[in-house]
Amino acid sequence: MPILRLMRRLALFLAFAGAGVATAVGAASPTTVVRVDGRIGALRIDVATEAQVRAIAGKPDRVEDEFIPPAKSPVGHTLYYRCGRGCETAYSINNATGKLSDFETSSPSFMTDRGSRVGMRASEAARREGKKFVPGCGTGPYLHLRWATHHVFVLTGWGGKVRQIIYLGPHTIYYDGLC
Repeated sequence: MPILRLMRRLALFLAFAGAGVATAVGAASPTTVVRVDGRIGALRIDVATEAQVRAIAGKPDRVEDEFIPPAKSPVGHTLYYRCGRGCETAYSINNATGKLSDFETSSPSFMTDRGSRVGMRASEAARREGKKFVPGCGTGPYLHLRWATHHVFVLTGWGGKVRQIIYLGPHTIYYDGLC
């Protein structure tokens, strides 16, 4: 029985070590899939803890508190990871739940389950997803993959290309959402 326990520990160690090496700079492995049910690779919106995010993504490049006006204390904080020039991935943690509440990336290392990713032509992403980009506020047009009361999952476009993947969960820390 001790040998079986040792093998399990070794397998667990290798799994975490591999994930840590692949994501040490904040980028995910090339196959990290963001799904409409809130899964981001091995993480899940409203389930994953900050410790789990850090175990996979590593030490963030910066952490910022998030406020909802007029509150004077933060409602959460966001872990930011650089993934190259002009590229950033962010995981937000809701202070009340202690769970992953939101996700945003401009990294081509993440993709939808239909293969849409940052940097591809917006027309190709629309074809893959079977949806159209529609006007949005702030960051440009949106391709709505899930647009419900408590879940917002979109691709943003700009200049004919996909620029971001964004998922805001039921306990989002962004008071205005995506308008």
